[in-house]
Amino acid sequence: MLLSVQPISKQKIQLFLLCLASSLLTACDIPNADISGKITYDNVSHNETTDGLEYTKLQQSPIRGVRVEAIENGKVITSDITDDQGNYKIVVKMDKFITLRVRSEFALGAENVLGATKIVDNTNQQAVYVLESNEFEVKREQLTRNLNASSGWNGTEYVGTRAAAPFHILDRIYDIHAKLSTIDQTINMPELMINWSVNNVAESGDRETGQIGTSFYQNGEIFLLGAADADTDEYDGHVIIHEWGHFFEDTLSRSDSIGGPHAGGDRLDPRVAFGEGFGNAWSAIITDDPFYRDSFGARQESGFSINVEANDTINPGWYSEGSVQSILYDLYDDFTDDADTFSLGLEPIYNVLIGAQKDSEAFTSIFTFMTYILENNPAESANFEALLKAQNISPAIDIWGSKAANDANEPNSLPVYIELNPTDRQNICTSAAFGTTGNKLANHRFIKLNIPSSGNYSLTVTPNSRHDVDAYLYQHGELLALNEDAGIEPLTLSFDAQEGVLVADTLAYDEAGSAISAACYDVALTQN
Repeated sequence: MLLSVQPISKQKIQLFLLCLASSLLTACDIPNADISGKITYDNVSHNETTDGLEYTKLQQSPIRGVRVEAIENGKVITSDITDDQGNYKIVVKMDKFITLRVRSEFALGAENVLGATKIVDNTNQQAVYVLESNEFEVKREQLTRNLNASSGWNGTEYVGTRAAAPFHILDRIYDIHAKLSTIDQTINMPELMINWSVNNVAESGDRETGQIGTSFYQNGEIFLLGAADADTDEYDGHVIIHEWGHFFEDTLSRSDSIGGPHAGGDRLDPRVAFGEGFGNAWSAIITDDPFYRDSFGARQESGFSINVEANDTINPGWYSEGSVQSILYDLYDDFTDDADTFSLGLEPIYNVLIGAQKDSEAFTSIFTFMTYILENNPAESANFEALLKAQNISPAIDIWGSKAANDANEPNSLPVYIELNPTDRQNICTSAAFGTTGNKLANHRFIKLNIPSSGNYSLTVTPNSRHDVDAYLYQHGELLALNEDAGIEPLTLSFDAQEGVLVADTLAYDEAGSAISAACYDVALTQN
């Protein structure tokens, strides 16, 4: 039989002899030890010229709002939550062998308004990332133990564990917490899972192997790219905060965006234009930095940037994410230029997003947002008018965009909403002039249905040619009915409705029902 003998520390021998001499062996208590320190991570900033990562300017930043656990024999014996400087302090009995562990998730408590946010590895069963110290003996009454999550960068490439990445992501969410807590102490966000992995590539497929396509938000989860020498987003703070903005819209505010590919200068479906423009503006507002930077490429040395503050939008208008981001950021910031001579700050913007925007009869767009913020701040009407004019948007604003005059040289983009009363019949045409991805301007056409009294109504859509037309019926952003039958026969949607307004969203496909198409069709509203 093998006998394992652990060495007895000098302190323990002295304590034993003291207790024995005092005849208090059974009652003698082992003294406490105070262990304190700082928890940090390697923070890599961007080069302001190339927009790529600049590892030579690496700094150690505090990991804030996380729980530091003392582990003995696999069990947590005590813990503390790091403060704004990353500091912690725990008390344990002396002569123990312990490990410090930090999980990449916020410590829940009254001080955490962001809810349960954690960074997980989607290629490893969504395991939470953990930072751990080596085991050490507690043999002094005062001990300092600092812990730093390394970037894993050796000067030319990643060679070690990229332990800092999940903690930088978490720290950007902490920035949001810090900003929002200045205007709302009662905000209560639901659980958020942020999926990041070194295996996450810009290829669509199996997310459990890292084929996530791009960084995105969906159904309470954010996915972030992490493939070295291709596209990493863990240090792209604006990208992280942008995606969190979509989470905020989905859970606390409202977004009717249908998503899809988009780029600067695109003429977009107005729902998409507002959602993406809001995400960019939100990242600039939270950071007080108007330069949205995204790094990629070999050694993460390349990248691009967007000046959210700039008013030189390509193809400006109510269908432009660039116009939306410029307007929203100008409403917030205190920098003045030709079109921006005032500052509202964050609170009025936030109040619209969690207030009137949530219950809008029309789809969320720059029209709904500007209508509601004008209602809340009528004294700023002249300033709002200047911002809208600078982006080629009619200042005569209402939630329906009924005064919109900028058709982007595509007549079928206006009116924004075709108005339909019972017994009316209208001919509507979609357009594929700006792309066929389904999220471009005039791929969809919107119909405002005026319902004068409660009853049963039918919306009939009749294609003028051999096309398949889909129709979706909404009330206050909630889907009531749909018809996605792949065919060329007339389709009818029946619904019960109270007096008020419903909105129909229609789009057309080719005869095979597989590709977005420019097509015309008749729509009629009848009461049964």
